[in-house]
Amino acid sequence: MKITRLFGQRAMMIVFVMFFTTGIISCETVGPRYNTARGAIAPLSEEQGRIVFYRPANFLWYGYRDQPDIFLNHQKVGVSRPGTIFYVDVEPGKQHVTIPASLYTGQVSVDVQVSRGDKVYVKNNVGVSLFAGKMKVEVVSPEKASTEIDGLEFLINPME
Repeated sequence: MKITRLFGQRAMMIVFVMFFTTGIISCETVGPRYNTARGAIAPLSEEQGRIVFYRPANFLWYGYRDQPDIFLNHQKVGVSRPGTIFYVDVEPGKQHVTIPASLYTGQVSVDVQVSRGDKVYVKNNVGVSLFAGKMKVEVVSPEKASTEIDGLEFLINPME
């Protein structure tokens, strides 16, 4: 009986330490939160459009190590990191977003139509698959994005 009780206490302690450590690490930030940085972001030129890339934080480190590059029209514009947001100003027209798959062959991509003065939100995250996470990318509405981006870390230099 004492062995079972001791094992149960140790298991609970391990679980507590894991959750406590997760909380501390997830609070570590390099840049400001988007909701506080929003007012300092350069205004969008009337001649350009803006693509806002974001990746929500993952539950309990799931897919945390999977941080592939993000390409816009075959040029690297940033890195997909959990819990971050950044933007790229572009010329109006069709834009091609690509994120290489790190654990699977191929890549995920989406075409984005950007108009002058328009903001387009591109969400990327790690989805669940049989063996490991698989990147997903999608264009989301401004309404949906607004419910997901406020607490994200705003990346001043998304290439690092």
